[in-house]
Amino acid sequence: MTPLISGLASVASLLFNASSSGAAKPSSSARGSDASPAEPSTQITLSKEAEALSGVAGQSAAASARGVAARFSLASSQGGSVSTENFGELLTQFGATQAQKEQLTAGFDANHDGKISQEEFMKGLGDTSGAKTANSELSQAILQLMDQGGNANGVVDGKEFARFSMAFIAAEKRPA
Repeated sequence: MTPLISGLASVASLLFNASSSGAAKPSSSARGSDASPAEPSTQITLSKEAEALSGVAGQSAAASARGVAARFSLASSQGGSVSTENFGELLTQFGATQAQKEQLTAGFDANHDGKISQEEFMKGLGDTSGAKTANSELSQAILQLMDQGGNANGVVDGKEFARFSMAFIAAEKRPA
């Protein structure tokens, strides 16, 4: 596991543990008490904890894009990517429809090589925050899936964000 993914995993684990113990309360619902999955037109937002994780992912992706990750042997790390087939299975675990799986797989696999690399995954997660990218169709699809796999209240909390991130790390360890 590269230092970039290891750092995100550490932050995700801390937030997951804090959320599990009740220390971090989810933000108020953007949709009221409706417990059904978000409608595609519903704006999904990030809690402060999830925003922090997204920022870590974005910074890691930016650093990787600048070549810092090469210094840490990203290319020679074990795994380093998830096949689109395994990524589809991961998305299924979060309740993704076939259309969502196709959209998210195509969105994360930026270079269309049939694999989701650590860098592509980190960039996708990083794009879920920030004024320009958080409202994009892909970012909203990612957030909707994270929220749908959690409490479906219109706000992705740190625990939901961490669970999705950790699922990618687990998928990365599986053979393609």
